[in-house]
Amino acid sequence: VSSAGYGHAAPGTDAGKVFCMFYAILGIPLTLVMFQSLGERMNTVVRLLLKKIKKCLGMRTTNVSMENMVLVGFLSCMGTLCIGAAAFSYFEGWTFFHAYYYCFITLTTIGFGDFVALQKNEALQKKPPYVAFSFMYILVGLTVIGAFLNLVVLRFLTMNSEDERRDAEERASLRRARNNIHLKPKEDSR
Repeated sequence: VSSAGYGHAAPGTDAGKVFCMFYAILGIPLTLVMFQSLGERMNTVVRLLLKKIKKCLGMRTTNVSMENMVLVGFLSCMGTLCIGAAAFSYFEGWTFFHAYYYCFITLTTIGFGDFVALQKNEALQKKPPYVAFSFMYILVGLTVIGAFLNLVVLRFLTMNSEDERRDAEERASLRRARNNIHLKPKEDSR
């Protein structure tokens, strides 16, 4: 249950619509928590791998910076989108660009519905491996995108808190400087 909806399938009865609303009220928050948790775990594993790689390469410092993590996250997102685009381009007969667009719209949970996989040639009934791939791709892709977005949000929060800390230090420094300035009384020039 994600917030992606392509508009090609919808409940037809009032009871179905009520069920859908309750299912969404419970399912969407649980799904978001699940992907957030999986994303955090994925980032932890990536951080450990980067640390080991730095150690194996004999680097002096094995600390993994936020910039390292964001770069790996960005490359992971691009790789995930490209792998999906290649697969959906092949299975659906779309151009690579249209398949990439579909993957992006799906994994960011926008879901316009202008491109929907598994709709042609009775794919749901006749191509179980493709259906399984699509299902797994979306689950893994949502996790990768969620992990990356989590890193980006953390980076912005870190930048904001660093800016606030720096501003507080500057204000304190200015206060100290003002307190250290001693105004000498004017000497009589007579």
